[in-house]
Amino acid sequence: MANERKQQIIRAAVKRFARHGHSKTTLEEIARDIRIGKATIYHYFESKDELFFASLKWETDQFIEDIKAIFNNEELAVGARLLEYISYKENIDKHYKLLFDLILKLVEDDSFEKEKEIMKNMLNREEEIVKLVLSSIYSSRLEGMNESLPNFIVTSSWGAFFGNRINHISHPDRVLNTRDFMFKSLENILS
Repeated sequence: MANERKQQIIRAAVKRFARHGHSKTTLEEIARDIRIGKATIYHYFESKDELFFASLKWETDQFIEDIKAIFNNEELAVGARLLEYISYKENIDKHYKLLFDLILKLVEDDSFEKEKEIMKNMLNREEEIVKLVLSSIYSSRLEGMNESLPNFIVTSSWGAFFGNRINHISHPDRVLNTRDFMFKSLENILS
């Protein structure tokens, strides 16, 4: 019963934190959502922060279980499982808002509009350069290729940069060579 109550509090907190954020959520609101007293929450959690981190951990555990289910689905070929996994991650904000917000905090800052405009301009110019290079070197191979390839290369290369940073958080002593992996993948696409 005690563990069930604790899980009930965490699930209610996840909904509340996802909807209103950490700073705008109160323990009174969470208690009211599940019709318990605020003191009951303090029986299981010392503070709102502790409950927030327990909620975040609960969401990450649920996400991992979903990923396991995708990869254990033997009705799908391995390639289809990988595609489903990637698609699922692309929509993480719809399934796990707290986890999504955590990931954003790792790769995004509170930029001002002017800074965002400068970044947008840089990315567009970078995409034009990649497009020119691809069309001059691989013109015969690119005729039927999707026009979004230059954008994919630009955003993926930035994704690799952030991927390396995320890797450093989880494995500070492991070097992840995303550059070589991306290069080999692009060679396969363009060959």
